[in-house]
Order: sequence, then structure tokens, then C-alpha cells
Amino acid sequence: MNQRISGPQRQLFTIMVGLLFGMALLGFAGCACSDGVPRNMEADYGRSVTNARLEMMVTPPDAVDAKPPLGMQPQAAANVQGKYEKSFKDKEPPKVINLQLQ
Repeated sequence: MNQRISGPQRQLFTIMVGLLFGMALLGFAGCACSDGVPRNMEADYGRSVTNARLEMMVTPPDAVDAKPPLGMQPQAAANVQGKYEKSFKDKEPPKVINLQLQ
């Protein structure tokens, strides 16, 4: 199965290989131009975490909404939990299929 590509298929193949090779070269060039000096985003990365911690100390998230979350009534919660546990017990085991080779 050694077939040669000819005509328009060969031109399309050449163009696609050239585009992929060019994209790879651009990607490698972007990685190669690093001089080890952190840029603005890299230099400021640790400050965002520190600022978020300080903001949580000044205004804790619990102080924003003082109302406790409302849940289900106890009887309704017990019914839902019972249905959930029952869903695992009621499943029938999968049927066994015996294959006999002749």
C-alpha cells in the first residue's frame, strides 16, 4: 500500500504541513523569548491572594447575610433519606448470560 499523493491533494497536504510547522515555530518562539524577569501579572499574583484574605478579615462573609439557611422539615428530610437508601436496596442483580462455545 505505497501510494503517491499527486495533484491538488499534494498541494493541500503541503499547505497544511506548512501551516502546522509555522504554528509550531510561533509557539516555540513565544516560549524562547522569556528573559526570567516576571511580568506585571506574574509579579502581582501573590498580592491578589493577600488582598482577598485582608478583605475577608475586614468584612467576613458571615456578616453579609445574618439569616441562617432554611432547610427541610425533619419528617420530610427523613422521608427523602429513606427513599435514597431504599433506591440502592431495590435494584435487582444483573442477569447472567451463559455463552456456550461449540
